[in-house]
Amino acid sequence: MRYYAVRENPHFVGREFYWRQLQEIDRLDEASVIVVYGRRRVGKTELLEQFFRKKPILKFEGLQPDRRRIRRNSPHEKRRQMAECLARLDEYAQSRGPHYSNMNVRRWSDFFRLLLPFVEQNEVILYFEELQWLANYRDEFLSEFKPFWDDTLRHNRKLRVIVSGSAPAFIVNQFISTSAMYGRSNHMLKLEPFDLREIDEFLRKGKRETLLAAIAVGGIPEYLKQLKNAPSVYTGLCGKSFVPEAFFRREKDRIFVSSLSTDRAYEDILDYLAQRGHAAREEIYRAIDAGHRKKAGGSFSTALDHLVEVDFVEQYAPLTVADPEHARNVRYAIADEYLQLYYRLIRKKARAIDAGKFIANPADALPLADFNKLMGYAFERWCRKNEALIAGHLQFAGVVDYDHGSWFERGSGKNAGLQIDLMFIRKDSRIILCEIKYNVGKALTAETAYETGEKLERFIGRNPKYRNYTLETALITMEPVTGKLAKDGYFRYLITAEDLLGVAGRGEGRG
Repeated sequence: MRYYAVRENPHFVGREFYWRQLQEIDRLDEASVIVVYGRRRVGKTELLEQFFRKKPILKFEGLQPDRRRIRRNSPHEKRRQMAECLARLDEYAQSRGPHYSNMNVRRWSDFFRLLLPFVEQNEVILYFEELQWLANYRDEFLSEFKPFWDDTLRHNRKLRVIVSGSAPAFIVNQFISTSAMYGRSNHMLKLEPFDLREIDEFLRKGKRETLLAAIAVGGIPEYLKQLKNAPSVYTGLCGKSFVPEAFFRREKDRIFVSSLSTDRAYEDILDYLAQRGHAAREEIYRAIDAGHRKKAGGSFSTALDHLVEVDFVEQYAPLTVADPEHARNVRYAIADEYLQLYYRLIRKKARAIDAGKFIANPADALPLADFNKLMGYAFERWCRKNEALIAGHLQFAGVVDYDHGSWFERGSGKNAGLQIDLMFIRKDSRIILCEIKYNVGKALTAETAYETGEKLERFIGRNPKYRNYTLETALITMEPVTGKLAKDGYFRYLITAEDLLGVAGRGEGRG
């Protein structure tokens, strides 16, 4: 047998939590089905291949499909996936037996029957990658695999079956109570993006660049790889965004072939949220093309919920709402850093990019002032997402229970609306209101403190049950605050992004 070969990656970093989980599973003296899922580019393949690289691997990988053929449930697409698997089996088997690629295989059960002699008794890793493409987004693949698992494969204590994919909703649904594979896997790992410490370890570009990368593109390893060798995050983003066929110019289209399946409603929801900034479910529903609603009322709801599941969209309600899942004023907004970058900067200049206008100097497409403005919005979102680092810096994470989130109310009449970036309501009757400012290239004045104080007063006025709580304010900035604002104690806490990087370095919270 010529097994799938994996080279050691000397630059592999982080992932200790998932590595330990895989070690615990692999030590079990029993056959295992290991399901690893997560959004596109998050590093599933690298983690799995590096962990199992010293073991015999039979890997079968789904081919990226033509989206139009998926929508038509094309038999051609199924045959294409099967043909690739048979060709792989030929490579692994070498001269043993017939040439599998010449066989007429019509069902996945026929393929599994051919595969069975290679895995029923041997120590082997049977690895199905990008399951959603292999299965053509249908249940048939695992439904026909189930009898082989139940009757034979589960008795091979040396067998590890890995199922991996970039369409989390589809992958998870294959193992819930209504599916054929229900109860066949107790090992489901959702791979999250790099935390702040891992970003720092991967880039090795210094604290400021680590923070800019985290804010700009998040913890997606493949995105960080695009910036790793650039002189700076800023120049890397420009070079990879504003020339024809650049990575970030084309990545948005690739997302809709893997993580987000094939329903046009996904893209329409994101386009609408990009235009609005945030919206309620009903507002999004009314805005989506009537054609989607005629297909099925559930199509829209399913698409929106899936966008939340893969962390492309965040769902949030005012912090004080008792049941945020069913609150009337729940908002939805784009949460993914790259998608924010795409919609705010790249899409607006797409025609000029494709015409080659910025080839000579990609930074012409993104003046530094515009970059800093974008980073200002991104920094607010990043701080809300990484509240555990803030709580860790303030030394109450793991010590005091607390609720956290933003708080907002819509304006009405003469009253302007109110938005509080982040609040902590602690169970020991203490409230910390956080004001978040990306103060690169501009000095903050005492006006910031006055505005924060007014927000706190209005919040208490709307929520008098907190009047007897100890009230404190925190200012979170990209760079240290200087001058009167720092000296005169306007804020109880002054926190810099570098402080939060120090918390991440101690392993407290994810970033």
